[in-house]
Amino acid sequence: MAEPPIRSGRRAPADHDAWRRERWEEIAGTHGKAKVVANAGITGHAPHTLPGVPGAWRTGGSGALTVTATAADGVRVDGVTVDGTAEVPAGCSLEFPGGLVGLAGGANGSYGMIVLDPGALDRSGLSGVDAYPYDPSWVFEGRYRAAPEGRRIEVERLTTPRSTEAILAPVDLVVTVGGTEYVLAVLEDFPGQRLVVFTDETNGTATPDIGRWLVLPLLEAGSTLTVDFNRATLSHHHLNPAVFVCPLSPPGNHLPLRVEAGERALIHGRALQPPATAPAGPHGRNPDMSQDLKDKAADYLRALENRDWEGARALCAATATVWHHDGKGEETIEENVEGMRRRIGSIASMRYEITRQLSAPGEVLQQHVVHVATTDGAHGQVHAAVHFGFDEAGLITRIEEYANFVPAGRGD
Repeated sequence: MAEPPIRSGRRAPADHDAWRRERWEEIAGTHGKAKVVANAGITGHAPHTLPGVPGAWRTGGSGALTVTATAADGVRVDGVTVDGTAEVPAGCSLEFPGGLVGLAGGANGSYGMIVLDPGALDRSGLSGVDAYPYDPSWVFEGRYRAAPEGRRIEVERLTTPRSTEAILAPVDLVVTVGGTEYVLAVLEDFPGQRLVVFTDETNGTATPDIGRWLVLPLLEAGSTLTVDFNRATLSHHHLNPAVFVCPLSPPGNHLPLRVEAGERALIHGRALQPPATAPAGPHGRNPDMSQDLKDKAADYLRALENRDWEGARALCAATATVWHHDGKGEETIEENVEGMRRRIGSIASMRYEITRQLSAPGEVLQQHVVHVATTDGAHGQVHAAVHFGFDEAGLITRIEEYANFVPAGRGD
């Protein structure tokens, strides 16, 4: 597939670019997790049902997976409508009403099943993943340290209400960062998957408060391995909270530092632009520049987030102006940036979470939420809608912003 919309802002090595493509395929490909609307593990003779999916699923006396449904239910196994009870071979095609499709795999009385909606990605508007710039200083050598045989750790899951589960944790990851050795428990939530769920000091502001993941190779205790925090990912929970009730960070898996590497947030929004065959826009700009302008709007916010005032200014034309709905009137870009520089002293951290970007030639309309933490310990969010105008060189010429601050704990 084409280069995935995972923005990192810095030239990365080829193997990282390849990983990004694989990661976007995992999210948005044919069987991408962003399209999963139901999943279940099926064992035993008692019938299992999946929310919104017809049929009763169970394993028979032979250990095979079966489904019981009527013809009116519209369940099809390998193209044949089920009317009664039918065996469901591993790897067969499943079809359901509403265009849903399914996959089932397993053997000997233990199966896993997922149901996908091929149109879910388009309806959600998911268009990419925002990430920190690639940084080779966040790549380390680690090692697996043996844990007591059969060790399980009580970990919270993102169910509603929250639940706990004793998850197998066969090894620990030992890694030294900044001269300090850290030991992180490695979970095996699914057979063959090694997963470190960790939290750090960016959570709740620059990254999600539930932490992030490092998916690691299946190696023996004592093995060394590469630990690349540039590959820290969002949990599947962000793609569909009702389906993916992922584990939270185990006790002790907190890093008391800012891990400014890896994925930060999902990006939603799609371009509103003429078809590829349409003529250039009113500024002589090719509509294909739409994504480039959206990236530049995001880069401007990242510069502010990182207090890179010169970098933010360099993305704007000399005559750029800024307008806010607060009644103060218009400012030049210099006045606006200088005002932010003066006010930033009370801000401990802030993260721009882009929730939607719409574009046309020469302009980007964006919604975002700024997660703010102040030096006195207060937290809150700024909900904003911003219009960016660009010149022919791709520099920002106009910013118009409507914003509202909501203190933490306020639902309004």
